[in-house]
Amino acid sequence: MSVTKELIEKEKDLVQAGQVRDLHLHREGTFIRAYGWSAWLACKYLHDFKVNKRTFKGIDEPVAYIGFPETSLEKWIPEGAVQRLENEKYLVVTLPELMITDTYETMAAAYNEWKNALPLTESNPGLRKKGSSKDVGMPEADDAPVTLTAIMQRVLAFPIESKSPLESVVFLSEIKERLAALI
Repeated sequence: MSVTKELIEKEKDLVQAGQVRDLHLHREGTFIRAYGWSAWLACKYLHDFKVNKRTFKGIDEPVAYIGFPETSLEKWIPEGAVQRLENEKYLVVTLPELMITDTYETMAAAYNEWKNALPLTESNPGLRKKGSSKDVGMPEADDAPVTLTAIMQRVLAFPIESKSPLESVVFLSEIKERLAALI
């Protein structure tokens, strides 16, 4: 099961269990991401983040998500919120009760309306050869970065010190392909 699919399923389970004020934030390289319900909470109560909505391999429906640099995390945590670091890549932020006064039913309806109104983000197919770098942390073609900044973030997040020379060469080759596609 893909990491993204696990995150989304976990998020759905927690919301159904009544943890509707919890933002589930995931560290991915130098970025923090929130998916589904957490992305909606962040957009509704914290900031008007840029939202992407796209399909992921192995997930039946499109997923909405946001991301921001890890360095700006403290800027988005509201006063009175409770933070729980589950592990080095997973943080739960419980928003203050006074911030959210709606019932779950009202929130669920607003979430579904928000999610359905989002346009599907187009991916940039053809930037990656099928199966060429599954083991080096590069995304599938539908997950390929399409900006120079995104490519630079991938380079910065790549753990070269723990990769084999072959994995590093494959990674470099794919970065070259992505850069060529942008030029």
